[in-house]
Amino acid sequence: MIDPVKYKSISSGFGIFLKEQGARNFFRGWVPTLLGCSAQGACKFGFYEFFKKYYADIAGPEYAAKYKTLIYLAGSVSAELIADIALFPMEVVKVRLQTQPGFARGLSDGLPKFIKSGGIGGCGGVEKARG
Repeated sequence: MIDPVKYKSISSGFGIFLKEQGARNFFRGWVPTLLGCSAQGACKFGFYEFFKKYYADIAGPEYAAKYKTLIYLAGSVSAELIADIALFPMEVVKVRLQTQPGFARGLSDGLPKFIKSGGIGGCGGVEKARG
C-alpha cells in the first residue's frame, strides 16, 4: 500500500525514492525494458506487414480488396500476439528486478534465473512472481 502522507505527489515521490534508494535503484530494470520494447516494436511492425500480405494472398485479390479492413485487423492481431511473446521474458525479468530484492543484479543474471525457473515455455513461474 502506498502511503499518501509520505508521497504527496509524483514529483515528491521521485525525490523521496531517489533519496532513500538512490539513482541506481531508480533506473533498475531499464535494460530489459529497452530490449523487450525494441523486440516488441520490431515484431509488431515486421509481422504486421508479413501477415497483412499473407492473409491477402490467401483471400485472393477480389476478397482482399473487399475485406481489406478485416485482413488488416487479422494481421494486426497476429503480429501483436507474436510481439507480446517477444516482450514477455524481458518484462518478467524487469518486474522481478524491481520488486524482488536480491533476485538478480541485472539482465545478465536475471534472464538465466528466469529461464531456469520455468523459462519461456513454462512462463517462468509467473505465479511465484506474484507472491
